[in-house]
Amino acid sequence: MADISQIEMGEVTRRYSEEEETRLMKEITENNVMIVKLQKQIVELQIVKKKEERRKAREAEARR
Repeated sequence: MADISQIEMGEVTRRYSEEEETRLMKEITENNVMIVKLQKQIVELQIVKKKEERRKAREAEARR
């Protein structure tokens, strides 16, 4: 996979000016940061959901 990234980056440097390349790299970095934040939120929501499911299961068991 690293080889593909290197080829793509080489093509970026050939196709775009230095300013455009810098802008694109900044945008890619910002997008990656957002992806990581969203992945963290997803994990946190999954944890909350599992806790809620366990709570409901305990309440249902207590009612029996």
